[in-house]
Amino acid sequence: SLKNTRVMGCCASKPESSAASLGGVRNQITKKNIHSRVQNWKSTGVVSLRDCSLTHIPPETGELESVKTLDATNNRIADIPESLFESVGANIQRLVLRKNALKTLDFMFVHLTRLKVLDVSFNSIESIDWKLMSTHAQKLKILNASHNRLKEVDLEQLGKMEMLEDVDVSGNAKLERLGSSCDTTDDGSKASSSTPNATTTGEEEVRKWPNLTMFAATKCNIHSISRIFLPPKLKTLLLDDNPHLKLLPRDLFQKCLLLQRVSLHNCQSIDIKSIEKMNGYSAFLEKVQQSHDKKIKGGVLLGSGYGDDGLDRRTRGGDERLDGLKIS
Repeated sequence: SLKNTRVMGCCASKPESSAASLGGVRNQITKKNIHSRVQNWKSTGVVSLRDCSLTHIPPETGELESVKTLDATNNRIADIPESLFESVGANIQRLVLRKNALKTLDFMFVHLTRLKVLDVSFNSIESIDWKLMSTHAQKLKILNASHNRLKEVDLEQLGKMEMLEDVDVSGNAKLERLGSSCDTTDDGSKASSSTPNATTTGEEEVRKWPNLTMFAATKCNIHSISRIFLPPKLKTLLLDDNPHLKLLPRDLFQKCLLLQRVSLHNCQSIDIKSIEKMNGYSAFLEKVQQSHDKKIKGGVLLGSGYGDDGLDRRTRGGDERLDGLKIS
């Protein structure tokens, strides 16, 4: 019986969107077809539950031992019994739960020790146990938690995940800060025991976010970003549509030497003068222009107004691009 087991999410929660598509009605799992489906899941290692109008994941799934992919996209799942992942979780590498009605992510990470891809976008998630995630899901490479109701993203815990490459937390309208509640930003906000002038050692910086190359947090309500968020291999940082964001980590351009693109569309509170004063900004512009020139010579940008690289600050009222070619 699953009555007394802990569950992920909230039984009373409602899905963000309407019921699964009409195609889901034709794709419903029944007592008549569940046996054949289980046999197929066993032979392929892929549990496909997309568009099935499900309110829960079939308990038969938990009896499988060699599942590598579980995809339950576009259903009405509001909770998941812990017992499900106790047996099947150890081998799962790709878990897709987008477009459901989940509210929390916590205990499941204990069992997902081989997980590489996690997509929980378009749910109603208000909290994620970042510490459990960083402790147990150490092989995670791609995390998509966009379009939820997150209020905080603990970058400190994410920084401990050595294989993490791609993070997307866009579309969380309640998300006001990127960082744990105990660290500081360059304006000294959310100060803790560490002072605004405190710096991390080179060894500490290398240890955090060692393989992160892309981070997206567009269409949020971000006011601040932890000053220690300096992934050494970061190439793309997308922060569009955060009108209250005033500052970037001051050493972003100096420490993130592989950085190619910073997008700040509709971030009206960002002051270009503060960006120009950031450590390493001039060198960043020079690097971007050199890259742009090479692409032009190679014919890559023929017919294109701008390259993809650089600092892009386009507002609704005009077009202002700061990419080493034009500063206005």
